[in-house]
Amino acid sequence: MSLDQRSMAILSYIVKASTYVSLQEISEKFNISRRTIYYDIEKINDWLKENRLQSVKQVRSAGFYLDEETAHQVPGKLVTLKKWHYEYTVKERKAWLAIYLMVLDIPLFLDNLMKKVRVSRNTTIEDLKGLKEELKRFHLVLEFERRHGYVIIGKEDDKRRAIVYYLQHVLPEQGWQALLIKIPGILQENGPDILHFFEIEKWKAVQLIIAESEEDLNIQFTDEFLDNFALRLLFFYKRFSQGKKVSIDPVEKDVLRDTKQFRAAEKIARKLSALFEVDFPEEEVFYITKHLLGSRIQFSEEVESTSNDFLKDVVTNMVSDFQRFACVFFENRQEIERNLLLHVKTAYFRVKYGLEVENDMTKAIIEKYHDIFLITKKSMFHLENLIGKAVNDDETALIAMHFGGWMKRVGAEAVKRKTALLVCTNGIGTSRLLQRQLEGLFSTIDIIGCVSLREYESNQFEADFIISTIPLQKKTKPVFVVSPILTEAEKESLLKKVNAQLDFDPKQTSAIDTLMDIIQKYADVRNETALQTELKQYLAKPLSLQAERPRPSLKELLMKEHIQLRQEVPTWEEAIWAAAEPLKRGGFVTDHYIESMVQNIKNMGPYIVIAPMVALPHAKPEDGVQQLGMSLLKLDKPVLFMDKEVRLLIVLAAIDGDSHLKAVSQLTNLLSKPNQINKILEAEFAINIFDIIKAYSV
Repeated sequence: MSLDQRSMAILSYIVKASTYVSLQEISEKFNISRRTIYYDIEKINDWLKENRLQSVKQVRSAGFYLDEETAHQVPGKLVTLKKWHYEYTVKERKAWLAIYLMVLDIPLFLDNLMKKVRVSRNTTIEDLKGLKEELKRFHLVLEFERRHGYVIIGKEDDKRRAIVYYLQHVLPEQGWQALLIKIPGILQENGPDILHFFEIEKWKAVQLIIAESEEDLNIQFTDEFLDNFALRLLFFYKRFSQGKKVSIDPVEKDVLRDTKQFRAAEKIARKLSALFEVDFPEEEVFYITKHLLGSRIQFSEEVESTSNDFLKDVVTNMVSDFQRFACVFFENRQEIERNLLLHVKTAYFRVKYGLEVENDMTKAIIEKYHDIFLITKKSMFHLENLIGKAVNDDETALIAMHFGGWMKRVGAEAVKRKTALLVCTNGIGTSRLLQRQLEGLFSTIDIIGCVSLREYESNQFEADFIISTIPLQKKTKPVFVVSPILTEAEKESLLKKVNAQLDFDPKQTSAIDTLMDIIQKYADVRNETALQTELKQYLAKPLSLQAERPRPSLKELLMKEHIQLRQEVPTWEEAIWAAAEPLKRGGFVTDHYIESMVQNIKNMGPYIVIAPMVALPHAKPEDGVQQLGMSLLKLDKPVLFMDKEVRLLIVLAAIDGDSHLKAVSQLTNLLSKPNQINKILEAEFAINIFDIIKAYSV
């Protein structure tokens, strides 16, 4: 029985869980139906049976589980899985076809490609058609030549960019060993030479060479980038050893040569030359420099370097816009800008050199943090203007995670009774987002920091427990493996596990003792401690799990009764007071809140003018907000905010950092349409304006 990508992922997920995994949890995690889950479990059990392992069991009220011995053996069995026991997805097949065609130096005809991806002739033809369309984005052409079979035609630089892109689709989360499962001969038609090229020790040697450059650069790469970059270098070595070389513009060489990344690339090239016994051309050194500049990093000790000056203004403007559009104030703005600069710098080079990442979490981020993503996207034009190119959703989502990680609810600081350490291989943005989710989930946990896998393995940390996005070798503290973006089912499951091990209700201890006595009367208990833990997890009530505060729509906040039309007001200060009058009258805000809005403008200038003729006054929740609300004032004659004319004032009274984001994102969507602004400015009655608002409140 063959395993495909999803069934392997479900099996790995059950193994990592080390306890029951409910149907709902699997359904939310993999976005599949109950029927599909049972189909995949059946496939998994057939594979387990073939490997003489115990099947996945199901307890109706708890979920699926594997016995401890089987869970221990499964990872080793997956590593030694025969290549014909793994089914590629369509995405993986197209990626491997692209890689084969660009790395193998032999003719490849349809029969050759069919054998490599192990599907029928018709399926391979359909995959090639899909690949041909995808390659257009890299300015590459897939053609068939009678003598040479299928070939990809284009510049070497574009082929390298395509290799970087497609490697993301085939590099498994399980690491290098699991990659062996998926490679039925990348370099040669027959198998022997592959063992030499993809020898694990060679991979480790390349990883070590890259890791050694961290000291020169005063940074730490993410574990994910370290793995991926090592594989890229192996492929690039294969390309230039076949005489296929990149070309670097002479002017760009002068710019690259002055960077510390170039000096690090020279060292890397020298060490690779010794490893592979071949000289790396200077062009390849410059090419490695580009990848180092665009690397994803865990932290940097030189984020304030003067070499980043050209990006500091971009980051400052992005944070200002985010605050303006989201109507929030970051108390620790300097720290936010410092951490954001760390990511924006590498994102700048990735976009500039066409090395953008494909983020597996983008879809989940857009769905779960839709408002934050939209506001971030609206702030991205500063970076896009600097680069001269659009920034894709994957890169935008990574930056949105930074903002999302700092969006804290006002007055919701955790009581510091327990401590947790995060281990994350995906970098700062992911860890910030996960940290925010965990702080909202637990009321008694202090997150003491986030470290990479390498830091965790080489150091000792004082924490009550560990939360990790990847499986870890347990040390002395409990380890809980989670996804970077938690589903509701995963939150409940995590709460049960943590409560059971660390904060179980003592009132229920007697119940557990009673159950243990009953069980031991009729059964031979092999592991009392494990049984007690499982009973605690099953009986623990996740009291800390709270439903997220509902986010009202624009029409729910900006009610018709809060819309005013006036001919004019003498000054901008009076305009603020007039615009906020419905909120004051309704008990939404105090006089102090209105005074704070006025003072903010005096201190910071007309930052609230977010579009031509439109201002969005606001202050901090603690300045006098008593209830979430919005009001609108339309003027026939503009009032001057310093040197900017305004006819439309929309006052926001926010009670925290995020409950207003849905309404604000709908408002920004409305205000991005000049014709809709004109309709509001031309409206004669409040109902006309409210009708427009309703249309953008879906």
